[in-house]
Amino acid sequence: MKVPILNVLNKKEHQLVKGFQIEKNRIINHEGDVCENIGIVVSGKVEIVSYSFEGKEILINSLKAGEIFGNNLIFSSEPIYRGDVIAKEKCVIAFINKENLLFLLQNNKDFLSLYLKAQSDFGKSLNARIQLLSFNNAEDRLFYYASKTDHVIEYKNVTSLASILGVQRETLSRLLTDLTHRHLIKKEKTKIIVLKKKH
Repeated sequence: MKVPILNVLNKKEHQLVKGFQIEKNRIINHEGDVCENIGIVVSGKVEIVSYSFEGKEILINSLKAGEIFGNNLIFSSEPIYRGDVIAKEKCVIAFINKENLLFLLQNNKDFLSLYLKAQSDFGKSLNARIQLLSFNNAEDRLFYYASKTDHVIEYKNVTSLASILGVQRETLSRLLTDLTHRHLIKKEKTKIIVLKKKH
């Protein structure tokens, strides 16, 4: 396992970790499930998504190798998942239950340090996500997101970017065309470059 937080475990401590291969598009945890383990992404990509009343998917967080989910819930007074945790690619996930997690945190200082760092990074990422979703319109969300990526957005396709911004694909497509005509952005194959920053 080439994940720093797992690499600091000794052979005996590794026995407290259960690794599983998860197929693409499988739901790892459903919204409403009780969080009984933390999950560490060893490989692949995991997304946490929720849904609006209209059924629109809202991306809450996107996790890559080395990142953790469930860590903000497992010691909570109400450890209930508020969204679905989905394997967006074929993944390997390492699970640690609450009892074993407490043992590792109490007995391995390197693990404790890396766990607290991951916890802090998760909180920072979640706060940025909440800030993004606080903007009411697609244009403000796009420019805010661009401000966090040095005004260059790399994206796979319009659908994936729309999911990140929490807007409809059609809305984003129209917006990108409009911003291009207004010379506020330049579109390349997999990049959007902001030409004029919003204040």
